[in-house]
Amino acid sequence: MSFYRTRDRFDYSYSINANPLKRSEYKFLDLGITFDRELNFHSHLDNICCKALKMLGFIKRICNEFKLTSPIKTLYCAYVRFILEYGAVVWDPSTSCGKDQIERVQRKFLNYAAFILSIDHPPHDYIPILNKLGLSSLVIEEQLQT
Repeated sequence: MSFYRTRDRFDYSYSINANPLKRSEYKFLDLGITFDRELNFHSHLDNICCKALKMLGFIKRICNEFKLTSPIKTLYCAYVRFILEYGAVVWDPSTSCGKDQIERVQRKFLNYAAFILSIDHPPHDYIPILNKLGLSSLVIEEQLQT
């Protein structure tokens, strides 16, 4: 696969020992990160958010009777947040749409944790819940204040 940001494609035939390599047309998975030709990572964000939401649903089903902060936070960090943070150095979302997509998964967990643990907070203000659980936001702090 050749990566480019211009509209003009430069197709080069790569080979090893005179054997041409098969070209991937649109995207491929490498070490759990989905790469596409434009390096925009939209499909990767869709994949990890879908996977994280499925795992969050599983955690919500098994944690209905939990009343302690520690087990719920541990399960979330081990099985959901890990998915959202894996490889972030490579694919870190630069668009607000990508950041919102990832933060939406964490907000779903925070709403659930606030309900189960009876954490009082103003509507749509997740900072008290983050502080109570000892977690940090997945987005940059500047974006939280705007």
